[in-house]
Amino acid sequence: MSSLAQSPKATTTRAFTVTELLITIACIALLTAIFLPALAKSKARSSRLGCTNCMKQIGLAFCSWSLDNSDRFPMQASVTNGGTMEIISSGVVYPHFRVMSNELSTPRILLCPNDAKRSWASNFTDDLTDKKLSYFINMDARNADASSLLCGDRNITNRASAGSRLVALTKADALAWTKEIHSEMGHLGFGGGSVYAFSNTSVGGALKIADGATNRLAVP
Repeated sequence: MSSLAQSPKATTTRAFTVTELLITIACIALLTAIFLPALAKSKARSSRLGCTNCMKQIGLAFCSWSLDNSDRFPMQASVTNGGTMEIISSGVVYPHFRVMSNELSTPRILLCPNDAKRSWASNFTDDLTDKKLSYFINMDARNADASSLLCGDRNITNRASAGSRLVALTKADALAWTKEIHSEMGHLGFGGGSVYAFSNTSVGGALKIADGATNRLAVP
């Protein structure tokens, strides 16, 4: 019996033409242009929501602490009574958070998710420093006062006067932020527990400071 050798079937390979390749590249570029800005906005919104949540928890911690301390914030109670009154003039921020460790539960909420230049502290004792904080505290905040400024994003453009580490904020002043964390935007928390986001152009009309009142901001 004879056998016939079978040749393999011929296969045809078809490559992209130059025109098809250019069309494909153009489609990819168009999709990238459409979706990347949306993703960037979504990420920015997510980080802002995260920052808002952190500051709300900070506000709740201040309110909880005050319930056990004659309705005073740590800055209005002496060190001998578990507060931080005598530390105010130093301008250091972390001791005011440290005394509220039970109320805060974790130091992670003291760092904004968008604060890329800093890392959170692992504990409230030996690892908590100003370099691991994202938020300033107003030393003159008033408990349960919805209009009283309590805290905010640290990267403000306002500066302390000569000879002081505290930024004085009066009715004539307005807060503004650098591009570092939220790109010329920031969050402010108030004594009543509310938190709002502001741009550099909107905060001036939203922050109300009484005549003659001075707010001393400790900025980490």
